Amino acid sequence: MLIRWETIFKRALVTAWVIFLAQTVAPPVWGSTVAYSGSIQYARGNYIFDQTTSSMFMFNGLSFSSEGLNLSVSIPVIFQSTPYVSYSGVGIIPSGGSEHTQVSGRKGKNQEVILPEPVDYEQFGIGDPTVSLGIRLLKESKLLPTVQLVVQAKLPLASIQKGFGTGEWDYSGGLSLSKALGKTFLFVDMYYWMLGDLPDLELKDTVSYSIALGQPLSGGKYALLVSYSGSTNIISEVAPPSFLGFGFSYRIDAKKSLMLNASLGLTESVPGFSVSLGWNIGF
Repeated sequence: MLIRWETIFKRALVTAWVIFLAQTVAPPVWGSTVAYSGSIQYARGNYIFDQTTSSMFMFNGLSFSSEGLNLSVSIPVIFQSTPYVSYSGVGIIPSGGSEHTQVSGRKGKNQEVILPEPVDYEQFGIGDPTVSLGIRLLKESKLLPTVQLVVQAKLPLASIQKGFGTGEWDYSGGLSLSKALGKTFLFVDMYYWMLGDLPDLELKDTVSYSIALGQPLSGGKYALLVSYSGSTNIISEVAPPSFLGFGFSYRIDAKKSLMLNASLGLTESVPGFSVSLGWNIGF
């Protein structure tokens, strides 16, 4: 689920970048910044199927930040070995691709779904873009965290048959909280997602959540991150998504950083593991 970027994976990268900003980067005098962020992510898993799917994503995004406001747009380039998973607003879901009825007809969790070997599958394509707007509601104080209202939308532009999209709009709204606890940073996100259905497969509206702890090192030049992310049930008879994430970030200078992340899937609806390398370049 890259839960989405801001999937789970995207959020982990953004969180690591926020640690850098909070520690070392002063805002420019005009109070706004523009940044390019991207990442390459590899994910592999059987999900609920008898076949393994390997996926490679390259996310590219632009963001504009001003005092108390953040606007970002991101679009993924996707390579995957089967059409049996789809990319939604909350990340990767085991949809079955053109075999949606096999998933919707599943009887009980932990039952392996047997699907045909894909033939002449076009593995490369563009995913659905996502637009996100964040508005700060509360600035951090000694006792209270920073609170940001976040709304997101995934546009239905990608192919359904190839597994690169769902063919429907996805929307979300929720809160993002951050708080310095001494030298450690705490991040908590919770969003309500309204998901468009696939043909013959209902996607339930869901609540996604994540909690992360970040620890800057060497004055903010490096940082460590550990996170737990998940959501409520999305597909009937499929366990809800759940991840553990680990990250390491390196600040090259005041405007550039690199981030390495890994995650372990804890349930059948997510990849068994994934790794990603991300970067952020400010202008």
